[in-house]
Order: sequence, then structure tokens, then C-alpha cells
Amino acid sequence: MSNEGPPDWNERYAQHNVPWDTGKPSSELGRILGEYDIPPGRALELGCGTGTNAIFLAQQGFQVTAFDLSPRAIDEAEAKATVAGVELTLMTADLLDPPDFGEPFPFVFDRGVYHTVRRTGLDAFLETLSRVTTPGGMYLTLTGNANEFRPGEEGPPRVTAEEICRELDPLMQLVQLREFRFSETPQTSDLPRALAWSALFRRKP
Repeated sequence: MSNEGPPDWNERYAQHNVPWDTGKPSSELGRILGEYDIPPGRALELGCGTGTNAIFLAQQGFQVTAFDLSPRAIDEAEAKATVAGVELTLMTADLLDPPDFGEPFPFVFDRGVYHTVRRTGLDAFLETLSRVTTPGGMYLTLTGNANEFRPGEEGPPRVTAEEICRELDPLMQLVQLREFRFSETPQTSDLPRALAWSALFRRKP
């Protein structure tokens, strides 16, 4: 994290300064759904941005709730869902102080949320996960990978395998940890695709 304080996510979406927004569903999310035979059901996406992956999940038959801290991102997600012809429950919400989503979810997904909040809000993040995941349910997080050196703050925040396992262990049992590369975006097309972790967990009883 920089010394300039937390990012203004709404401003970043307004300025289209969103190098994580590929505009395409995550191929790693699709691979996990198929490889682990995760059946369509209720799903929650943390920090959904403009809704690309939430829409993809709905197209696979999931009943999707998704939220983001940025109202502008949610406005864009609603417009994209309308064009795609899918129904989503979308809301503006703070991950570290979330509203009541009702019953917990059998599948929870985030692309780049855990690695963003872990340094300053890990305890609150774990509390949110404990509220939104059903015992035995699956949680998939896609994070930056510390095995790849990038100068300064270039690329996504980076996490080690040991940190992922240790920080999520109080609540989650690791199912799979593998390396992959994030897809490029128009803002990152001239850079090597960032190395990432695909970390799939099962909520402990």
C-alpha cells in the first residue's frame, strides 16, 4: 500500500483507470467451475467491478449476488447485465462492513479483492468471509503472485503461497493452489501478463 491513503475506487472507474478490468470473464474461474464440478446455485462475488464475472456466473445458471464499493462500477454492471439479458442482485457495499446478505453462499468468488485488503483489513475480511460462506462451501480467490518480481508497485499486489495459506487457515481449508497468469487488458497489453495464484478453499465446518 502507498502512503497516499486508500484508493478512491469510484474516481478510478470514472477515469477508466482500471487495469484489472479485462472486459472478459476469467478463464481461471471457468476452469475451476468445470474441473471441480461446482454446481450452479447461489453465488456471491466480492468486489465485482463492472460485473463481467458476475454476468458469466449467471449465464452458467448461478443465482448471483455481487457488490462493489464503487457506485459507478455497479451502475456499469447493471447496464451490462441488462444488455446480457441476465438477472443479478447488485449493490454498492463495503466489503469490510457489509450489509446483511441473508443466508450464506455455497460459492464465493473474488478476483483481486483479498490481495488488496489483506494488509490493512485482514481481520474484517475474515469476518465477512465467515458471514457469507456456508460451512463446506467453496471460496475462490485470484491474487497477485509474489513468485514474480515486478519493480515497485507495478502490477497487482503480490502474495506468497505461505501467506495465503496462513492468513486464510483460521476459516478455510485449502483445496487447490496453482499458478496462472491474469489476462491482459487494454491498459496492460504492452506488459507481460502478471503471474497470479488461483486459490480454491473449502469453508471449515
